[in-house]
Amino acid sequence: MKKVYIAGKFDIIKSKKLSLSERLVNDFRSMLLKDSSLLTYAQDNLKINDKYIYNGPFYCEQASNGDYTSTDCNIVLENEYLAVMNSDIFIAVFGESFSVGTIVELDWALDNKKEIIILYCEESSNYTIKSEYWFAIANALKKKKDIRIYTYKEKKELNNVLRDVLYG
Repeated sequence: MKKVYIAGKFDIIKSKKLSLSERLVNDFRSMLLKDSSLLTYAQDNLKINDKYIYNGPFYCEQASNGDYTSTDCNIVLENEYLAVMNSDIFIAVFGESFSVGTIVELDWALDNKKEIIILYCEESSNYTIKSEYWFAIANALKKKKDIRIYTYKEKKELNNVLRDVLYG
């Protein structure tokens, strides 16, 4: 089985009345794992299907002070770096809202010669990429020629494209 790291901004419902796993229910990784509670802390052997194991990232990691956080404190950054290093396949999902973390993680994957797949959200017309992502994607293609790139227009389509990439 290959380990897959799926980077991208978390889709979290903003409600203090819901538990963390309930707030993550709409995230595309939750839909792949079929259980949003699996995204709330790092664990081993999270099977996506018969070929792949989910390797991160996770919304919460324990900070050095014992609190749980979703910010890029040192412990979270180290855990994410190690997860990228331990993965076989790196998937970068560039959505509608900008994610610096995804770009940094993509660079780690490039530097360590991981298999890379990029999914990006098209803007209103075909072949239009947000400028922040254009530079990251262009840089990735300059560093590594065999990157697979897919597009999607809306979240529902993202889930279908991701499933096609992993199951197809």
